[in-house]
Amino acid sequence: MTGERIVIDGGGTVLVLEVGEDRRLHQLGLGGPEVARIEAPFPTQLYPLAYPTHGEEVLREPALRVTHGTGHPSTRLVVDGWSEQLHAHGRLHRVELVDRAAPLVVTLCWRTWPDHGVIEQWVEVTNTGDSTSTLHQASSAAPALPGEDPWFTHWGGGWAHEWTETTEPLTPGTKTVASAGGVRSSLHRPAIALFAGTGRATETEGSVLAATVIWGGDTRFDAEMGMHRHCRLIAGIQHRGAERLLEPGERFVAPPVALVWSDHGTGPTSRALHRWTRDHQIRDGHRPRALVFNNWETMFFDLDTPKVRAVVDGAAALGAELFLLDDGWFGERYPRDDDTQGLGDWMVDAAKFPDGLSPVIDHALGAGMRFGLWVEPEMVNARSALYEEHPDWVIHEPDRVRREERNQLVLDVLRPEVQAFVIEVIDRTLALHPGISYLKWDANRDVFEAGSSTLPVDRQSHLAVDRVRATNAIMAEVARRHPEVELMLCASGGGRSNLETLRWFHELWTSDNTDPVDRVRIQWGASHLLPASVLGAHVTRWGDKPVAFGCAVALSARFGFDLDPARMTDGERTAAVQAAETAKRIRSLVQFGDLHRLVSPVDGPRGALAYLHPGAADAGVPEGPAAVAFAYRLEGDEPDEGEPVLVPGLVADRRYVVEDATPGSEHRGETVSMTGAELAQSGLPVPSEPAPSARIWVVIPSA
Repeated sequence: MTGERIVIDGGGTVLVLEVGEDRRLHQLGLGGPEVARIEAPFPTQLYPLAYPTHGEEVLREPALRVTHGTGHPSTRLVVDGWSEQLHAHGRLHRVELVDRAAPLVVTLCWRTWPDHGVIEQWVEVTNTGDSTSTLHQASSAAPALPGEDPWFTHWGGGWAHEWTETTEPLTPGTKTVASAGGVRSSLHRPAIALFAGTGRATETEGSVLAATVIWGGDTRFDAEMGMHRHCRLIAGIQHRGAERLLEPGERFVAPPVALVWSDHGTGPTSRALHRWTRDHQIRDGHRPRALVFNNWETMFFDLDTPKVRAVVDGAAALGAELFLLDDGWFGERYPRDDDTQGLGDWMVDAAKFPDGLSPVIDHALGAGMRFGLWVEPEMVNARSALYEEHPDWVIHEPDRVRREERNQLVLDVLRPEVQAFVIEVIDRTLALHPGISYLKWDANRDVFEAGSSTLPVDRQSHLAVDRVRATNAIMAEVARRHPEVELMLCASGGGRSNLETLRWFHELWTSDNTDPVDRVRIQWGASHLLPASVLGAHVTRWGDKPVAFGCAVALSARFGFDLDPARMTDGERTAAVQAAETAKRIRSLVQFGDLHRLVSPVDGPRGALAYLHPGAADAGVPEGPAAVAFAYRLEGDEPDEGEPVLVPGLVADRRYVVEDATPGSEHRGETVSMTGAELAQSGLPVPSEPAPSARIWVVIPSA
């Protein structure tokens, strides 16, 4: 067993482990494919542990902390065996570790995806003793990293500021970023982290490890620089307040962490995650997403049949493919006229819709659009018939005042009757009319007073994990029952931007902040993890920016509208119609192409990006556009030529027709002929008009 080497080969990401003479599992290397051939110049036991534990590396951060039934708080693991087997897309490796003295088995698991350059890692912890132990922390992955000049990038920011980027050098100690609240877990803290070990990485240069926890609850990243600049990234669920009691024979399985390595900057990590996400993580990842018109910012709660029909007509005239009726359509005893009441009472408001929703749904279908509805099934207003009848159905701690957020409380999905109710909400809503083919599933508050009557008094901290798993089971059942209904994931905007919950959803609402200047930066951040096909981006009045500019920004993600068509000027309407036409033309490129971030808008006045056909570098690229490029000027009033936008990845000696497709622009339709080499070396002009302004180019191979 001593000296045995285990190579976890994920294609572009490779992890090499070895059993030392001390029988402990050590990490010899992490990096690109060349790491598989690593020659270790030092004895194995001098390399970092593959999975550090509390009580073993006492001067380092642990990934695992357990109090055993004996009361002893330390864990020291040695290798007891390992296995390897094939799965449909790679290999599954399992290494079994046992404590030297305590009755504990820790199984480290890796699943490889070599076609995508991805490794998933997680841990399973089993109590093999005859008394209860306490699991304080079980992080899913703890890879050691080079530390010559380490940098750490993460995203957070809160409501309307999602995906605000922070890139900072690591100094000795531990930098922790974690989410809290349980429901909107990625609203305030990162869904993904990037570690660059040898200097600050760029889009195209530097060695980078990208990590994301595939979990719908709170997550945590610890970026540690120890003595001698030894670094480690520990990733997993947020363990604070989530301690678990493990009964004899009980096993806890932590959620996986996806790891992606690049020696050529951050761009390749995003493209790898996008391809893997579309292929294996999100629901119907290769189904084109529709052009959605949401009525919320047009109407808010001011709904009735004639008003909705009028907006439906306006949406169809703009070119929308799906009409989404947002909040305010329901409520009986407590009509949903604002956000203070009615949530939980999912009956059509007869005062607004005396004949039900059929007249507006049929009107939308007759106009050539699909129809969708807004729901928030996990939440309840205190002022509702549901809460009056079932006040015990909410998460709460006995004898504490039940604090509300946005006038809401959170239903306790650990209760079987609540699980049945939430599923019934979806079933009943979809049963209103067979024409409903889309639901926006919202969640607008976090968990306070985190207690559940279903859990024993000594296991209340289990709620943090068990609530997420119960919610997952509900969402999985909804997807099973309604396979053809598309679901949008929303949580006060982008509060559930994670790859676990997206298994049952087709897309998400990126942020409630639709100011297009802010959205350039928000969508830039989100693109480090999520493909454009899931990033809902609508043209609105937020920020009072020109409609044409808003269209140009929204076109770089899953395009849609949230405007009042009756209040648009002729020029705005023309730009919107042109944008809808362009959205349909470039849909496959934006939603399924390879993203290249070209000019960062983070702390800068400009931004630029391009999507390339996956075969764009191949001379035999199919007919149609090979690329689409977007450039934005976010700040500045004076004419400014700026640096050109360089579009890489096309065939150097091939000639392309570059067409201006900017909505509402006097340049729209203009063309120029350029080679792939010219596009990569000379580039395209940046917007010179006063900010905010934009240019969009469609790049088409010449015949």
